[in-house]
Amino acid sequence: MGETNEVEELVTREAELVAELKDVRGMLARAQDVPTSTEALKASRGYAFDADGPLDEVVRGSAEALARYGFCVLDNVIPADQIERLREEAEQAEINVESNARAVREAVKSGTAIEDLVGKNGFELRPAPRVGRPPKLVNDVVWLPEYAKHLAHPTTTAIAKAVLDDHLRIAQLHLRPVASDAADGTPGGFGRPQFRGRKDTREWHTDWPHDLSAYGGNRADLNAGCIRQPFPDVAMCLVMIWYLTDVDQDSGATFVVPGSHRDPRNPRGPEDGISVTSPIPGDMQVTAKAGSVFIQDSRCWHASAMHNTSGHTRVAIVNRWCPWWLSVDDYSPNAPFNTVCRPLNQSEFDALPEALKPYLRHVCPTEADSLQQPVLDRAQAAAEQNQWGFLYLEEHPDEVAEANSDVHVDIGLEGSR
Repeated sequence: MGETNEVEELVTREAELVAELKDVRGMLARAQDVPTSTEALKASRGYAFDADGPLDEVVRGSAEALARYGFCVLDNVIPADQIERLREEAEQAEINVESNARAVREAVKSGTAIEDLVGKNGFELRPAPRVGRPPKLVNDVVWLPEYAKHLAHPTTTAIAKAVLDDHLRIAQLHLRPVASDAADGTPGGFGRPQFRGRKDTREWHTDWPHDLSAYGGNRADLNAGCIRQPFPDVAMCLVMIWYLTDVDQDSGATFVVPGSHRDPRNPRGPEDGISVTSPIPGDMQVTAKAGSVFIQDSRCWHASAMHNTSGHTRVAIVNRWCPWWLSVDDYSPNAPFNTVCRPLNQSEFDALPEALKPYLRHVCPTEADSLQQPVLDRAQAAAEQNQWGFLYLEEHPDEVAEANSDVHVDIGLEGSR
């Protein structure tokens, strides 16, 4: 009985200390002027940083915001004098992408094998990078040559490398317009027209690889895979939304729930009891000027706005950045229309800006995708450290047994109960 009481007392004490630590962290954040409530975060835009600022400071601040809130905004990524040209390019690209997809769907529906459409006029299909897969719609970047010059921006890529890893791949790239109210009365917003127009509705989700529906539900030919709940506390993908129009609460700004990237629940979680179409206490819309980039951890609960009363379409381009170790294209074997690793042919890859090529090499079947130099440098340093150990053994055989006497590893106690 005494032992049981002692354990219960320790469990209670542990809970008290955890609560106390949470309070202390909150006080520390407030002392450092870090917003700790949604209202404070909205008012201060404490999630936003200037791309023209000192690189180290911007990367550090953005990484901290991603860790704390699950998102950040990088202002002034695209120069103001280039925004209109990129917006016009993106609007035309949306037309091209949709027209191409429609033509392919109609041809396939009429009975033509999708393989027979490759190389034919009016159909932009490319061989898939993985052997045995059907061809896919060409990567959207071919319609966006001017935007491609900005996609490997040194600040956005530095943030992604700081959070994810040194070797990165762009797993998906697509346009994401949010329509405005139409002259015929069709309400603006994202999604099906019958659900648009209300400011008090959402379409909560998390992004791949934390998208629980995985693009295909129970269809093995379409399911792209997803991480199992509860998600590990590791950033596995950064989603970047490049705004080419100003966004606020009336013009298609993205909804987010600050801190949700570390919540074990999920809006689509079968056991979590969350309505994906209802507001969540503490949610907010980011604000940003055209030329800014919204960056979020793929675990962050977010939603495209289902209303847009601004009088203009929100124009934006989305890409998902992943570390080399994440499986980006191993599943959905019969999904030629999804946005996962849409391919490029060799000439299209060769036409990319040099700075962008490392991040899209994996979507070109004729390119040998090798690890990028920083990863190789890390491996070389590890190999040299390994060699040093054996050299030490060879040169100091009498000392080697005590060389690690100051190295102590504590047995982990987290989750031991």
